[in-house]
Amino acid sequence: MAKNKHGGRVRRMLASLRCKILTLLVAFIYFICTLYAVNVLLFKKDEHQFPTTPPIAFGSPSNRHDLNSPRQVVDIEIWGKAAIGLFLWEHILEGPLEEKLGGVWSFGQKQIQNVRFIFRTGPGVVPGKVPKETRNVVLVINGREPKKIEFAKAWLESLENFPNLRHVVVVLLGNERCDNEWLDSYLATNGGRVQVAFIVYDIPYADSKTFHQWPLGVATYRKFPNVPILSVDVNQRRKYRCNFLGTVYPHSSRVELQSVIRQYKLDDICFVKTRETWKPGESAESANDFHFALANSDLTLNPVGMNTECYRIYEACSYGSVPVIEDVVTPGNCRLDTMSPLHLLKKYKAPFIYIKEWQELPKILENEKQLTHKEIVERRQKILFWYKSFKEALRDQFVDTLQAVCSV
Repeated sequence: MAKNKHGGRVRRMLASLRCKILTLLVAFIYFICTLYAVNVLLFKKDEHQFPTTPPIAFGSPSNRHDLNSPRQVVDIEIWGKAAIGLFLWEHILEGPLEEKLGGVWSFGQKQIQNVRFIFRTGPGVVPGKVPKETRNVVLVINGREPKKIEFAKAWLESLENFPNLRHVVVVLLGNERCDNEWLDSYLATNGGRVQVAFIVYDIPYADSKTFHQWPLGVATYRKFPNVPILSVDVNQRRKYRCNFLGTVYPHSSRVELQSVIRQYKLDDICFVKTRETWKPGESAESANDFHFALANSDLTLNPVGMNTECYRIYEACSYGSVPVIEDVVTPGNCRLDTMSPLHLLKKYKAPFIYIKEWQELPKILENEKQLTHKEIVERRQKILFWYKSFKEALRDQFVDTLQAVCSV
């Protein structure tokens, strides 16, 4: 019995000793890491300096063959100075994003084929803090209104201070009336630096060479996420036939839509929440309402605003809710042809419902009653997979275009 007691004491002493040793080891490692962190903060040359990558030529006639080889990696910087940059990066290219310096700027990197993209966005991304050795850049800018245009011009003019810069591509949130003439003087054909431009809205001069039409995408400025396709429950019976959440502007078709909803008492079967004044931000309550409406409605109503194209179209697709589009051309200088408006979406055969006036809505909702649950589920799946394929096609077009610039 004495031997057992003695052995127990020894085991407890050994266990206690091991615990103390482990504690000391952890404390030592923590001390070393703390010293390293202090050293970095105190002696780093510029704590705001962005990570750089070795300069690699974007291509020339002499190395075009090597460029297509899997061994040749091409670095392309993407500088996101408009919210649509996040749609490009997170929704189209599906790149990762990591916040730096508490959100002052964000950084991501992803390789597609032989192109390595380096994405930077945030208020800390300024001409003096991006890599000076950059050779190839995609600049994402906003040209929707005069103040945004002045900011975009300042960025374009700052490119003259990058001595190694060889190729410039622009992704532009264009004007809703397609008034983007200010960009002309920055084009390479007019002595500027911009070789290719991807422009939002139905620009009439899209030629798939210098000018490409680009989708508006989701409202990333309101932090609308890239919804995983498998997270959408396509089999559940949704509570509402349709939804509309938005601002009702005086003398707009949204007034007509609101009138139709009231006249036919459609708010019994549709989730409707309107306001009279537009708000740029998003409260937690309004964001939750919007996501709830999309996830619990079979149809999402899309009345025109300043332009037929709106964020709601793409956000509805993210949840498999069919966009009901008011298919009318808005005032301005956008494309006018048999596929206008929404030329890009119609080109890719978007499976939407198009109407000319909101008086057609009651009949559409009556037709919805004739669909079986199986047909509704299949339609949701069709919307989700179409949207996925659409984004993949845009990704391929974007990457192929950047590679083609190498031969210029």
